[in-house]
Amino acid sequence: MNPYVEYDNVIPLLAPVDIASTVTTTPYVDLKLANGGGFLVNFGLITSATTTDREIVTMEAATDPAGTEAAIAFNYRLSSAVGANAWGTITSATTTGVSMDPANDDGKSLWIEIDPRYVEEQFADARYVRLVLTDTPDMTACLVAITAFLDAAYKQATMTVATASASV
Repeated sequence: MNPYVEYDNVIPLLAPVDIASTVTTTPYVDLKLANGGGFLVNFGLITSATTTDREIVTMEAATDPAGTEAAIAFNYRLSSAVGANAWGTITSATTTGVSMDPANDDGKSLWIEIDPRYVEEQFADARYVRLVLTDTPDMTACLVAITAFLDAAYKQATMTVATASASV
């Protein structure tokens, strides 16, 4: 990986923010010119009103950013706590996503792998993906930042735009 992100497409999707009890959707990431990549979701403080509260991370795909989305399955890894260089095993998530637990997942990072061929297999002709973060039932705080990393099919110093507005 280039240390100056000259040849890799690094896309900040969500600045560090408290999404609390708000459903949050990233812009779409266009996979047309990508060999693969991933989303890095960095969680800060996660607090809840009850012990049943969770932050659910799902991935959606679409053939057009103004079209209809469909939830898709994906692979992910969860980091250990801040300051430790350890990641959990590669795990499969269904279309219902990954559940982040306020009691155990403060300060952890979630890496979600993107393989354009796998996305297209799940949702025919899909080339756009996005993340959706939903709390169940009501978080009091959820600090999070999201960045996408794409392995560009055509390496260049200035990348083509790889984001699109989400549909309503």
